[in-house]
Amino acid sequence: MYFVDKDLLLRRLDYIEYLTTEIDTDHTLALERVCQMLIEATVDVGNMIIDAFILRDPGNYLDVMDIMKNEKVIPEADFSKFEATFKWRNALVRDYKQIDHEAMRSEFKENLSAYQNFKKNVEHFFKTDPQAVTAFMSDKE
Repeated sequence: MYFVDKDLLLRRLDYIEYLTTEIDTDHTLALERVCQMLIEATVDVGNMIIDAFILRDPGNYLDVMDIMKNEKVIPEADFSKFEATFKWRNALVRDYKQIDHEAMRSEFKENLSAYQNFKKNVEHFFKTDPQAVTAFMSDKE
């Protein structure tokens, strides 16, 4: 088991929570940044949990969330919502000149609850998994 900085993880969860309030921006570049960072920060938190518990190595971004689902960090319904939005990452990093911003905004808004629930789900996991107490270190504890 590796020790993971819980304070950093919690700051990232707060950042995800903040980003969910910014999805309604009228600026397409800001929308792109919000959507991309929702994906990236969520995967970062997932990877931190995977590292803490030395779980199987994920093969890709969605696989991180599949591991989170299998380890009962997130429910199946939220996994499906992450799956629906993670497909936008390729457009955001490779096909950025051809993004359908309204379709992307609509898909993220339709599935935003997975991101809104993520902090609560991770915190619940911390409280209910017996190994979570020792896997996450904090300067404040």
